Amino acid sequence: MFLALRDLAFAKGRFLLMSMIIALVAFLMTLLSGLASGLIKNNISGLMALDVTHLAFEYNDRPNYRNSMVEREMWEGWRDAEGVLAVEPLGHTLFTARTPEGLPLDDVVLWGVEPGSFLEPEVTFGESLKGPDDGVIISALLANKHDVKLGDMIVLDRVLTKLTVIGITDEQNIGHVPVIYTPMRKWQEATYGPPGGPAPGESLPDILFDYASVIALKLTPDADIESVDIEWGTVTMDKQLAYEASLGYKEEVQTVQMIQGFMVVISALVIGAFFTIWTIQRTQEIGLVKALGGSSAYLLRDTMAQALILMLLAVGIGTFFAVWLGLSLEESGKPFMLVRDNIAGSSGLLIVAGLIGSMVSVRLIARIDPIIALGRTR
Repeated sequence: MFLALRDLAFAKGRFLLMSMIIALVAFLMTLLSGLASGLIKNNISGLMALDVTHLAFEYNDRPNYRNSMVEREMWEGWRDAEGVLAVEPLGHTLFTARTPEGLPLDDVVLWGVEPGSFLEPEVTFGESLKGPDDGVIISALLANKHDVKLGDMIVLDRVLTKLTVIGITDEQNIGHVPVIYTPMRKWQEATYGPPGGPAPGESLPDILFDYASVIALKLTPDADIESVDIEWGTVTMDKQLAYEASLGYKEEVQTVQMIQGFMVVISALVIGAFFTIWTIQRTQEIGLVKALGGSSAYLLRDTMAQALILMLLAVGIGTFFAVWLGLSLEESGKPFMLVRDNIAGSSGLLIVAGLIGSMVSVRLIARIDPIIALGRTR
């Protein structure tokens, strides 16, 4: 550590410049981590809030929430299977919404759930779905973005279904689109019924109310999922895997992870290049230490300690400023979320990458001949 600290003090300008570069990379890595978490939350926060262990889709090679349609006999069949704790149908339809005055509310996803079931969300304002038939609970994203309040009416384009806001829940979205929770029967009317609902004095056929999009499940660990899937023509995913059925989720995660990977590689290359050049410039000094009896192992430990000190300080500073900025972004409502484990993971990965890069110079130190310090021409 003696030589490491002396080097840091002697060449403080060079190490300060290198620290700034590492801190900038750490700053960007932390912001990317927060952006990735924010995008994931903005994409699947509605799915994350579901109190389920699995979701069953209509059998398909690439199931997603838009192309799946299950029948009543399917969820009733699941209800009778062993290892099933709870079963509820879940409806999913994408609509364009507006106010009664014609002002656009952008796209919304209408989720049909049975009032009082484990799928109904907790409300932060208002009341539950046990109220009027046309009452709905909306995501906080829709309420905040378009200033939608309790008692306001929402009209679904094409089908002309009118919905009254009776509750507001936390921000719950799917595919970056806010979720509106409605009673299952109302969802079935809007999705499968004629525009504007049935004519006065008429009712919709019962068969309309025998369909949903997916089946929400609570299963025990020993449930025989495969056999039930085969029997009822479904494909069942655990909750984590079901996130990928949300359009764009997998691609977003892979893109951000790829960017983070490139930054880690760049960091390792930059650190390795710096310490390699620094070692070459100190060749005579290192040779002198060896000539005086210093072992290669001592010099190697010293170099790694130097790199570790540099990485810890620089990454700590960069992460601090990124967290400070990230908290401001969170408060502004941007799709950004700081997660402690993700921040620690990205910072640790960056430090390890830097140490691996600095090991490039270790080979040079081991090969330096002490005779260099005794006057041999370079």
